Amino acid sequence: MTEADILYPDQTIGILGDSISSPALLYIAKKMGFKIGMYSSNENSETVRLADYKYIGSMDDKQTLKMFAERCDVVVYNSPSIDSAVIRYISQFTSVPQGGALLDIIKDRLIERSFFETLNINMAPYATIVTLEDIYQSINSIGYPAILKPIQRGLLGDKELVIRNQADIVTASGLLDSGTYVMESFVEHDTDYSIIVTRQTDGKTVVFPIVEVIYDGKQIMTAFTPVKLDPAVEKEMNRITNEIAKNIDYVGTFEVSLFLAKSGSIYVNRVAPTLSPAGFLFDYAANVNEFEQHIRAIAGLPLAEATAVMPTVFQAIRQKEYQRVKTQWVIKGNWHFSFYGNKTEDADERVGHILIPTKSISDTLMKIEATSIWKDIDFKSKYEKN
Repeated sequence: MTEADILYPDQTIGILGDSISSPALLYIAKKMGFKIGMYSSNENSETVRLADYKYIGSMDDKQTLKMFAERCDVVVYNSPSIDSAVIRYISQFTSVPQGGALLDIIKDRLIERSFFETLNINMAPYATIVTLEDIYQSINSIGYPAILKPIQRGLLGDKELVIRNQADIVTASGLLDSGTYVMESFVEHDTDYSIIVTRQTDGKTVVFPIVEVIYDGKQIMTAFTPVKLDPAVEKEMNRITNEIAKNIDYVGTFEVSLFLAKSGSIYVNRVAPTLSPAGFLFDYAANVNEFEQHIRAIAGLPLAEATAVMPTVFQAIRQKEYQRVKTQWVIKGNWHFSFYGNKTEDADERVGHILIPTKSISDTLMKIEATSIWKDIDFKSKYEKN
């Protein structure tokens, strides 16, 4: 990277689109001395309120996108749902180091799987589904249970169907009327993992310690590090992550999601150009966090080597837990609360999180369970093995 590509304090970083991690990204960038431009469709968002320059518009509002891009020295996005066409458009007027190549890969589940296959990375067996007959022909090799997912992420409402037996296949006909699907095997597993990695323009990468995560649907609800893994498994997970990083045209922080099957095999679930809630842990768990690494990569600055500092637990707060969490706010001296400022009527939407540095992951998970606030999260299976 030439000196002309390096960002200095007082230059402007634009943030395209809103997410729960956007306020933290803005805060770190401003702390490093940058001005912030914000483009969002929500004029009431916390990130818009805090930004130096504000642009309100939809993702197809080319005039406003152009004004936003021209005001920024560089633009970053923080969501896998951004359309790569938007990135290509604003790239005419400013620098977008992340580019749109990774967005193109993950938007189409078949392209994503082809990418993994090219790298010889293990993933759940799958088949392309256009008609009901395709399901009947493929289910013997895929096996029950299987999951039917639209080929295009974010389209068709991203509605999925779990096929547990032959009777469920008939119910898929309504979905197939609206487009092509991918059917993949549901691989039995107990543990999911997230690896946060930052990639520089020259291809150099820094990988954070592996994080174990607990999902509620597609949302990360609980996460912690360090994790208990066989050294050979840990080495292979990091090898897979580095192999992905070497073969994508992307600058900044991204997430690789994996799981460990009961057979002991490692499967890659997905890769996403996003600042993950799993990475929030590194405010305490490492010497550098995912936000600073992201900004450093975007700004053309050298990355810090990420080293583990302290065991830490992340616990998400949904709207339905907000009132009950207030008690913990008063009595828990070592629980560090963050609230996103998003107003929502959706009971399952995340409105904040807690970071808990600890000497014992197991003890902390038991204490979270003991509050009886997150009754739908299986903490026991985690603290019994940690």
